[in-house]
Amino acid sequence: MRNRIFWGLFLLLSAALLIVSQLHLITYTFNFWTIVATIFLVFFLIKSLVYYSISGTVFTLAFLAILYAKPLGIAALSAWTILGAALLVSIGLSVILNPFLAKHRPWMRYKSQVKWEKKPFGSYYEYNDDMKTVDSPDVDVFVKMGNSVRYVRSNDFHTANVQANLGSVKVYFDHVTVNDTATIKVNVSLGNIELFIPRNWNIVKGINNNMGNISEAGVQNISSDSPTVTITGLVSMGNLKIQYI
Repeated sequence: MRNRIFWGLFLLLSAALLIVSQLHLITYTFNFWTIVATIFLVFFLIKSLVYYSISGTVFTLAFLAILYAKPLGIAALSAWTILGAALLVSIGLSVILNPFLAKHRPWMRYKSQVKWEKKPFGSYYEYNDDMKTVDSPDVDVFVKMGNSVRYVRSNDFHTANVQANLGSVKVYFDHVTVNDTATIKVNVSLGNIELFIPRNWNIVKGINNNMGNISEAGVQNISSDSPTVTITGLVSMGNLKIQYI
């Protein structure tokens, strides 16, 4: 449903922009590359809004402001000033709104009452550097403005929810057994997530990339007995690395 809303809004706004530019209903003159850049940025703006990505929304608006600085009357502001302000706004809104937006994110099905303590099913919400071993089939890792390392141990692993907001997370799954299928859900916003995955897992990727970077390292060794593990979620102006071990 969200994909239909996203593409519908994107196509409608793109059509409106093209018509308005050709009818000269706006005094500002659009050249070809300005229209292309605008459509590209509108694409990411709608995607960020649909997926409740604060950093993606704020920085896309910042780039649009840079692109249209003259008609907006903010030409006196440098690009770095606008981007710096966007960074501060993104951090501020993330700190305030993320606990409220968490329950609306379709790839993060976890409880919205996040606390700075151990939660059921091996869940943690961390602000400082930490390192823990989690023995549970269902694992949640939430990091904001900090660094965390998780060593997951389970004889019947099912799901993992991993979120990094202005922080860094490393999650090791080398002591995990998947009996059938499992799902790893990620949400990276101006942060970094590294997943250390057994090389014999059959990985299926369904990750939305919003101006971020997704990479893989290592070599897989898949056989007919390999379990299927699906990685889903969103990378918004952050980095996700899948390391096969």
